[in-house]
Amino acid sequence: MATLKDIANEVGVSQATVSRVLNGDPAISVTKETRDNILLTAKRLAYKTVTQRVQENAQNTLNSDWSIHDETAGTGKKVRIGVAQMFEISEQMEDIYYLQMKSTLDEVCFLKGWTTVTLSRNDKKQFVKNDDMPLDGIIAIGRFTKEEIQNFEEYTENIVFIDSNPEPLKYFSIVPDYHLAVRLAVNHCRKLGQNRIAYVGSVNTFNDNKNLTMDPRFYYYRTAMVNHDLFEDSLVIDCPMNARGGYAAMKQYLSEVIGRTEHHKQSEGKVLPDVLFAASDAVAPGVVKALQEAGIKIPEDIGMVTFNNTSLSEFSNPPLTSIEVFLTENAETATRCMDMLWSGRRFPKKIVVPCVLVDRNSVKQHDTME
Repeated sequence: MATLKDIANEVGVSQATVSRVLNGDPAISVTKETRDNILLTAKRLAYKTVTQRVQENAQNTLNSDWSIHDETAGTGKKVRIGVAQMFEISEQMEDIYYLQMKSTLDEVCFLKGWTTVTLSRNDKKQFVKNDDMPLDGIIAIGRFTKEEIQNFEEYTENIVFIDSNPEPLKYFSIVPDYHLAVRLAVNHCRKLGQNRIAYVGSVNTFNDNKNLTMDPRFYYYRTAMVNHDLFEDSLVIDCPMNARGGYAAMKQYLSEVIGRTEHHKQSEGKVLPDVLFAASDAVAPGVVKALQEAGIKIPEDIGMVTFNNTSLSEFSNPPLTSIEVFLTENAETATRCMDMLWSGRRFPKKIVVPCVLVDRNSVKQHDTME
């Protein structure tokens, strides 16, 4: 069976680029020639995406838990899916991951012939829609309180969560593999000989029930660093997950590390980290701005790896190595879960979607001669 690596080797691009093109990622920026070459090579090698293999398997196992049966097919009924977001619009503008997730979900539903209906909070913080027509299901992106989830249940019992798992024995959920993501980032840096890896982002964020708790990215970062005997409290830069928070925290951190001495990696015995691991792309623009103002260059003076691989990392100056969270796979998996709910397969599943590291050379090889 052909693999992503086979296609990537023939076309001369990364496996991540092949995967994003084959999965229809709208955020991928490649030439038409490259895109066509990838698609033609995949067709010639008879490559099948994960989604195609799952769907094919589902058709062959209609009596299994993974059987897909849209009971609205052939009835003339228009499927309506409510889409709820954890963040308000103003907050989404600061973290475009959620905007891109919503856009990708809209596209996946459109291709299935489903209509998406935006659920927005009113002045009483209740989710409402702009018409009186019923919903066939709700896909909720992010983390929500118990009261908000009860609000969803007033519309439908068919609810699927993306990026959270509020009640494992009740709801279908799709979540990224945070453990794998952080392990990929840390291992990448260590393979390049860079061991002083700092964490930039919120130490505590909302959990699956929207209560503040330790962020899983920080938890796995700390665990990985402790396991390698590399963890230092001084390498934790706690800040809000947005550009302003990243900028302010990085400015403060740099003032403590290098004081007023610019263009130097060292002052008063304190040394810059080898690499910054930004827990969200959203903090990256602020961090990069603070570094540039201090005359610190990426990757010459310090490396950087981000999480989510949105356009904020891809089109940063310089482009940043990032952990790819597969938006299309998340969206397609959510719709398959909805199919299962309609088919009467109500025993919930938690589906963990793997991540990959997209290397843009923002972490340099350690020079042993330094």
